[in-house]
Amino acid sequence: MRIAIRIDSKAAGAQLRRWGGEYREKVKKAVSQAIRGEAAELREDVRSHVGSRLAVVRKSFLKGFTARVLDKDPTRLPALYVGSRIPWSGIHEKGGAIGGRMLIPIHGRVGRKRFKAQVAQLMRGGNAYFVKNAKGNIVLMAENIKEHDRPLSGFKRRYRKAEGVKRLKRGASIPIAVLVPKLVLKKRLDVERLVASRIPRLSAAIERQIRQVD
Repeated sequence: MRIAIRIDSKAAGAQLRRWGGEYREKVKKAVSQAIRGEAAELREDVRSHVGSRLAVVRKSFLKGFTARVLDKDPTRLPALYVGSRIPWSGIHEKGGAIGGRMLIPIHGRVGRKRFKAQVAQLMRGGNAYFVKNAKGNIVLMAENIKEHDRPLSGFKRRYRKAEGVKRLKRGASIPIAVLVPKLVLKKRLDVERLVASRIPRLSAAIERQIRQVD
């Protein structure tokens, strides 16, 4: 995900070109320093915002959201980059639909790789089958048998918690996942609004730093 907020900097760029020389470099460093000072706090604000809107299981997901200074190009003014290295996180900012038939775990979240391995193990053992429930949904089921206690442990625990069941009988059927033709995700994040709200503060910080240049 990348957040882009445009600010008219033609006047600033023209002024910077007129200054030239050593003073120009000082101004660029001042701007970079001001942005860097705001970036650290903005990064934490963005991570806090995402954590409050999404059910985050791994802290590494939040660490994927960052705010940093881009100031390596000598021909351009320093800039603030806000985004995430997780490519699919952007769909939570805008909302949208993911096409293609997908298996979605029931009763809680499971990591994609782990879920795939568990389903594959159940399939290989012949202990996974599809049924159509009363609502017309295609549901993947598995039987509570001893041979598959390990791959079923998490599914059984979450199922008991959701249904208020203390113990499952051997041979009982457990819903694992639902097969959907597409997944529609609503907008849940508003990182762009958060960043935009910080622009006046960032502008003021840049102005203060430039005034200190002599």
